Amino acid sequence: MAAAAKGVFRSTPTSGLDCESATGNGVLPSGMPRGIDGLEVDLLAQEVGYLRDREPVYAQLLPLLHRLLAGDFGARLAAAWANREVHAVYERPLMLLAALRYDALSDPDAHPLQAALAEYPPRVDAVSEPAVTAAVAPERTRFWQVVRERAVQTNETTRAVTWLWPAALLASAGERRAIALVDIGTSAGLNLTADGLPPLWHDAAGAPIAVAPRPELALRIGFDIAPLDVREPDAARWLRACVWPSDTQRLARLEQSIACFTAAATGAAAPRLVACTLPEVPVRLDALPGESLIVCMQSIVRDYLPAAERNLYEAEMRALLLRRPARATLWAELEMDPERATSQENSATLRVRYAAEPDALRELTLARTHPHPKRLFVDAAAVAVLQRDFAAS
Repeated sequence: MAAAAKGVFRSTPTSGLDCESATGNGVLPSGMPRGIDGLEVDLLAQEVGYLRDREPVYAQLLPLLHRLLAGDFGARLAAAWANREVHAVYERPLMLLAALRYDALSDPDAHPLQAALAEYPPRVDAVSEPAVTAAVAPERTRFWQVVRERAVQTNETTRAVTWLWPAALLASAGERRAIALVDIGTSAGLNLTADGLPPLWHDAAGAPIAVAPRPELALRIGFDIAPLDVREPDAARWLRACVWPSDTQRLARLEQSIACFTAAATGAAAPRLVACTLPEVPVRLDALPGESLIVCMQSIVRDYLPAAERNLYEAEMRALLLRRPARATLWAELEMDPERATSQENSATLRVRYAAEPDALRELTLARTHPHPKRLFVDAAAVAVLQRDFAAS
């Protein structure tokens, strides 16, 4: 997805940090800080500290960035982020790490942290205070431009199960209407074409989650404040920069996803990306073809919106479901739900909403899973209700 600075939301765990936080999921309480207020705490926070096990290079970088905050780096960062609101504990640390990696990937021969951030395997011994100081120096203009203008976004296509699985469930229940697929907070739109990628999901027992056959797709459209065009090398490089240096599996999946989207972008049914804010989306959906079943997906979006914008968006989406005919629109979301989680493996919820009957909104939790889903803990009773309702369409 994209985010305020990131587009619509960004920081997918869009970036990969699937952690819990001060309020249970990494989201800051009301009275959100701006700029670098509280950054010295965030850089060493428990939620970010979990990087130590996942990405050793980043674990080395964070304390050094913390140490540099007291000097010129901190002053420059305060100016660059003067008007930036912060919605999650890990948002700014991950942004700094992605900006460093982006600069290293853009300048692999001369970057001070090239061996740590632009080579594989990444070298932890290449991380030193002098190297980090040089990497954030004023003359690293590419780094500073990214810090000012972007936010973390990885467009994680394991989250495409948010629409692929419900679509397959509807098909097995007898749904035959063509689908108008809508990705809300689409980032680069890679989930719009993820049906062309290898399926990799399974249930708690290890059995494959069926994501085909599905109804025909009539159109593919994504909404984001600042959508990326991955056909542009710089945009693709930014997505790569938001993947952690050691995570070769996710990087390989990203490369597959970019190739799949690029191939689809030249066809007659090419995905379309539209720039707009989230609360604007429901009204725009009213203009979609009435004969299609609208399937909206969003993944790890909610917590990156300011409370007022989030509340408006969700109210407008519910109103959309109710003003359209019953079972004409399905809203599927994958969002963090740490209050009911027992581990990272079930810390996110895959939920659907739709009007089961006129003026009767139904909400079902189909499964719990990881924020980068592969294993789904399926609620068979909820699945049965969904299929029963759409069998009557």
